[in-house]
Amino acid sequence: MNAGSLAGVLEMERSVTAVLGQDVVLPCRYRAQEGEKVVQVTWLKQGADGQNVEVAVLNLEYGEHVQEPYAGRVLRRAPGPLEDGAIVLKNAVQADEGAYECRLITFPSGNFQDSMTLSVLVPPLPSLNPGPRLEEGQGRTLAASCTAEGNPMPTVTWETQVHGTNSTRQSLHPRSASVTSEFFLVPGRSMNGKTLTCVVSHPGLPHEKRITHVLNVAYLSDASVRGHEEEEDWQAGKEGVSLKCLGEGNPPPTYNWTRLNGPMPEGVKVKGATLLFQKPLTPDDTGVYICQVANRFAAKEVRASISIKESELQKVNVVSASVVVVGVIAAVLLCLLVLVVVFMTLYHRRKTRRISEKYEEELTLTRENSIRRLYSSHSASTRNQTEETLHLRGDSRQGSLRGDSLRGTSICSVMVRRGPGGGPLTQLALQGGSRCSCPVLIPLELGVAAPGEVAAGAPCRVL
Repeated sequence: MNAGSLAGVLEMERSVTAVLGQDVVLPCRYRAQEGEKVVQVTWLKQGADGQNVEVAVLNLEYGEHVQEPYAGRVLRRAPGPLEDGAIVLKNAVQADEGAYECRLITFPSGNFQDSMTLSVLVPPLPSLNPGPRLEEGQGRTLAASCTAEGNPMPTVTWETQVHGTNSTRQSLHPRSASVTSEFFLVPGRSMNGKTLTCVVSHPGLPHEKRITHVLNVAYLSDASVRGHEEEEDWQAGKEGVSLKCLGEGNPPPTYNWTRLNGPMPEGVKVKGATLLFQKPLTPDDTGVYICQVANRFAAKEVRASISIKESELQKVNVVSASVVVVGVIAAVLLCLLVLVVVFMTLYHRRKTRRISEKYEEELTLTRENSIRRLYSSHSASTRNQTEETLHLRGDSRQGSLRGDSLRGTSICSVMVRRGPGGGPLTQLALQGGSRCSCPVLIPLELGVAAPGEVAAGAPCRVL
């Protein structure tokens, strides 16, 4: 920089930072003294080979001139005196980085120059890539990875409510650098729906850049049934009963109701996860009902054992009916017993009568046979009969005494013939302590023995 004792001051920043794609101002200001003025401002850029390349010329008389590579991208920041020789570089690119020089021609002080460095920041465009499908029960698994590339190298961190670990790796490129961070966790159902946020920081960003990922963990909880407790009995006749199958999962599970070893009872309807009993309960509703909960991750089932017991009213009715039945049975048995007793009594009476009649018949036959034998013996000798009869009459008193003796001990019958021709017989009986038959044939012409008298020597057979 050349300047006299009364020369002004050239002001420039040593470094300027631009953001890729944005406009940047390259400042160059001369603080002139009284009577000074800037005639021309020239901007140059140092090339890769160390040679300076003209960018733009600002002349007080001839105006602005921009070289072709920068045409349309370089403008004077403000019209007016050239003391403010700043230019605007539009839509900065990484190729714009480098050293720039501002040269001033003043009058009458002469020439001034100074340099600065332009840095172009390349803000990162982070990306988040989910890991493989997360399932409950897996071990340490990659949940997501976040990658950011920029100039300079960006910073990547994680924000989340779940427990996990991360690892980071970096890569360098000619005009940029990249960083990749991976987040690992052990999947669990509690993590499903939680957020995992990748936070990227960079000087070229006005604020931190965040990418949020919602964790999707596949799981299926244990199934349960609401509406029936274990070892709970339902009353017959109960209405409005239902069983609801409970189960959580990701993806949402489906529900399927079945009955063990048989079809669903009549009046039972399946509606989603609920089993509806649309009619009053009956013993036919007893059984084991199975709810299967399933999604693409797993399938589980739960069983509900339903027992239907009779209501108290039904129990009372059953007891009453039982009492009535028992009473009827007892009455029937009593009637049968009475009938059996009556029948046996009549049977024994009839049998006794038959035995008595048969005995009388045998007794009568025995008597008749005895009479026939006696009759035959007496008819053979009439004389002998007459003598016996007379002898019997002569000893009537003695026979009477004997009759008295017989009356005390036996029942005797005396058969008396009415004539010698064998006419009808007359039977006389004597009472005693035992039964016997003493048949005596007495001809009428010889006289009839008095009742209770038996001829002496008459045969007597105890029956």
